[in-house]
Order: sequence, then structure tokens, then C-alpha cells
Amino acid sequence: MGFLDKLKDSAAKLGDTVEKGVKSGSESIKKAAEKSNLKKEISTLETGINDVYVQIGKKFAEANPDNAEYAEFYTTIKDNLAKIETLKAQLINLEDKINCTVCGEPVAKDAKFCDKCGAKVELPVAPVEEAAAEGESAAISEGADIAEGSDSTEG
Repeated sequence: MGFLDKLKDSAAKLGDTVEKGVKSGSESIKKAAEKSNLKKEISTLETGINDVYVQIGKKFAEANPDNAEYAEFYTTIKDNLAKIETLKAQLINLEDKINCTVCGEPVAKDAKFCDKCGAKVELPVAPVEEAAAEGESAAISEGADIAEGSDSTEG
């Protein structure tokens, strides 16, 4: 066997080795992809099951609001819903928005109409302004009472 024949055999063996490596790598990649797809499908199904459990729980809670066994859970839910409403109000305030009086969606304070339902936007009177207005009314009526009282004591 000559030098060229040995070189040719070595090249053939190297080619076979590379081919086996590529096939092995290709099979590994295919297996990894298949495993990944199966895991993704399992995860999707598990998420779907959990969503159904949540729906069952909501329906049960709505159908049995006075169930003493779950009172602690109902209290937690109510407390968290109240906190969410408070946080949403703070967020709307930071965004310089108000809630539409018809549909409840956030609307820019300077908007004339709600972009969700089309209702006319009315700015709410601030509680401080209401209290001040009530205080003025009370002071005016007290003044009238005092004036009436002074007339009756004098005469």
C-alpha cells in the first residue's frame, strides 16, 4: 500500500467519523427540540387546568358567599379588591385622569367626552371643596340663627 492509499483510507475514516458525529449531533438536536415541545405542551395543559380550577373557585365563591368555612378567604379577597381600587385611584390620579361616571374607565381630565362610551365627562367636586361649601352654608345659617336670636332677646 502506498502513501496515497494510506492517505485516502485515513481521509475516508475521517469522513465516516465526521458523518457519524453530524448524525449523532443532528439526532441530539432533534431529541432536544422534541423534548422542548413536549414540555411546552405539558406546561400549557397544566396552565389550562389551573385556569379551570380558578374558574371553579370563583363560581363556588359567588354561589356560596356566606360559607363560614371559607370566610377567611372571602375576607382576604374583599380586602385585596379594596386595596386594588385604592391603588387604581392613585394611579389614575398620577396619570392626571378621572374615572368616567358612566362606564368607569379612566379618561383624561381635560377630555370633553369618554373615549370608551362617549359620555360627557364631568369633573367630580373634590371632597375638600364640598366640605368647605358645607362649612360656609353652616356658617351662614348659624349667622342667621344668631341674628334671629339677638332680635328675640332684645325685644
